[in-house]
Amino acid sequence: MNTSSRSSVQTLVGQASASLLSVAFLCFASGCAGQHVTHTGFIPDATYARMTHVKDHTDDLVYVNPQMDPRKYQFVAIDPVVWQPVANAPHLSAQAQARMTAAFQTELAAAFRHDLRPATPEACGPCTNAIHIRAAITNIRRSKWYYNAIPVVAGFGAGAFGGGLPPIPPPAPGGASEELLATDAVSGELLIAVATYNNGMPWNMMGQWLPYAHAKRAFHLASLLLDDEFRKAGQAERGDHTAVASSK
Repeated sequence: MNTSSRSSVQTLVGQASASLLSVAFLCFASGCAGQHVTHTGFIPDATYARMTHVKDHTDDLVYVNPQMDPRKYQFVAIDPVVWQPVANAPHLSAQAQARMTAAFQTELAAAFRHDLRPATPEACGPCTNAIHIRAAITNIRRSKWYYNAIPVVAGFGAGAFGGGLPPIPPPAPGGASEELLATDAVSGELLIAVATYNNGMPWNMMGQWLPYAHAKRAFHLASLLLDDEFRKAGQAERGDHTAVASSK
């Protein structure tokens, strides 16, 4: 191939790559993948007003009842997770809703398994020492491989002809938003409230190709966040009592 022909091909590849990246950028800018903290009404409005950003989770909103004594709880009752979408959430088929709520339910049970036992009538009778967890998926987006392949194709095309493109995030990796409540199973007193979300990470390659892989990861992280706040409250309670005892 002579220099003129090679230059023409490079120009065409560059134009094609630019077009592909433009499509990717438009998809990214139009919110193909972005999840955010939601306010759907699943959490009472009065509770939203008390929720704040916390250390290590500055994009999430959390409320922890300062009067909660985690040491009194031995059991956990988890309601079936519900799909309560924000107004602009994508439509989910009944089958997809069932798969996603079941996946979130599994993650919640796994997160609390090491701290509390499942609250069943056989296990705890009236369950006076149980916490009651309710959770909702409030937004969800699929990973779309046909969009995520765009920067890969553009990069290979440019590289084959001596060019190069800076790496860009996949435009449609997916993710999910969630709202969670933990209350006293008997009194109904609010213990913890969480509004959280997670978007797909570029380094999680399988998540770019599997439709709901990043959403399931978001359920996992939301469950761990709720359990972590419960654990931290317990540690703070033990620390306070230790400090009081040592000062006597």
